[in-house]
Amino acid sequence: MAAHGNKFIRLRLFFDYPPPAVVGCRMCWLLVDLNTCRVVADLESVIREKFEFSRSSILSLFIEDCYLPHTESIYVVRDNDNVRCAFSSGVTGRDRAQSGQHRVGTIRNKSP
Repeated sequence: MAAHGNKFIRLRLFFDYPPPAVVGCRMCWLLVDLNTCRVVADLESVIREKFEFSRSSILSLFIEDCYLPHTESIYVVRDNDNVRCAFSSGVTGRDRAQSGQHRVGTIRNKSP
C-alpha cells in the first residue's frame, strides 16, 4: 500500500447476505479512493454501485459493531478495517401506512 500513499485504503467487507454482484460470497476486499469519498455516505454509494444493490435499499455500515453515521468523515475508516455491510428494504412500516400499502387484518371474536 505504500505505493498508493494516503490516497487509497483497502477495506475488508462483510455482507450480512451475499450481494447481487457476487452471489454466494459474503466477504470481499474493496480498494477505496479517498479523493472520491469525503463522508461515509460516499463510501455507501461506492459499495451500492459496485455490488449492484438497489437504490431503494438502505445500507448501514459498521466497524467493530459500531454504526458509522452517513455524515461522518471518511477518515473514521482506516486501511485494513473490517466493515460490516447491512442492507434492508427501503420501505418502512410508516412509509407503507402513509402510502396505503399496509396489510389490513380482521379480528375475529371467539364465542364460547
